[in-house]
Amino acid sequence: MKIHLPKQLSRTHLPRVGDRRKPARDWLRLLSLAFIVLAVSIGWNIWTFLRITSGEAVGDQIPAVVGPDVSALEQVREVFRARAEEAQRYQAEYRFVDPSK
Repeated sequence: MKIHLPKQLSRTHLPRVGDRRKPARDWLRLLSLAFIVLAVSIGWNIWTFLRITSGEAVGDQIPAVVGPDVSALEQVREVFRARAEEAQRYQAEYRFVDPSK
């Protein structure tokens, strides 16, 4: 079975043996792009530095925390208190042999 693709899809734009290669042009494009990225990075870092040194916040500001929610902490403490009481009760009221000791 032979699949026929339209002419536009069957051709690739890869360089062929007869095409002229221009390494100087390619390197110039690559280095130009690298310098542009470097300049943008330096500019961004200078802007961030100046903003921080002037006392401004960088990024989203976090709202002030009013206070921690201690209700969940109290529930956990109550669970551990109940477990400690149960452990004491087992040791005082019930006489059993602990095989781990």
